[in-house]
Amino acid sequence: MTMKKLLAFLLILAMGCSSCVAGTGPDQKHIDKIRKQVSRYLDRGAMVSVETYDHHKLWGEINEAGPESFVLTVGGQPKALPYAEVRKIKAPMDPGTKRRIISGLVVGGLLGMVFIVAAQDK
Repeated sequence: MTMKKLLAFLLILAMGCSSCVAGTGPDQKHIDKIRKQVSRYLDRGAMVSVETYDHHKLWGEINEAGPESFVLTVGGQPKALPYAEVRKIKAPMDPGTKRRIISGLVVGGLLGMVFIVAAQDK
């Protein structure tokens, strides 16, 4: 390998590695997104799953939300979580919505089968 190719390879490798290391923490946009989700789930009183940047996964109910953190009750124990430490937060689908989706899929499948059978009879 020539010196130019080796230098180009090392430069590309260094640029790729620095971008991987630099993106480890949340930016303000992500923190605002988490804050909005917490507010929405607090209003609904929904159970949520939370994944933190240190790879902990928690399941509980949001009881309070402040400007810098929120309180998640996990197994009857309150736990304060700063917004900046939360990687992901989500709530399961509402049971009524889930039933409507499943019903729509079943009806659509049955109608599809009826049309297929009708088309084959001609």
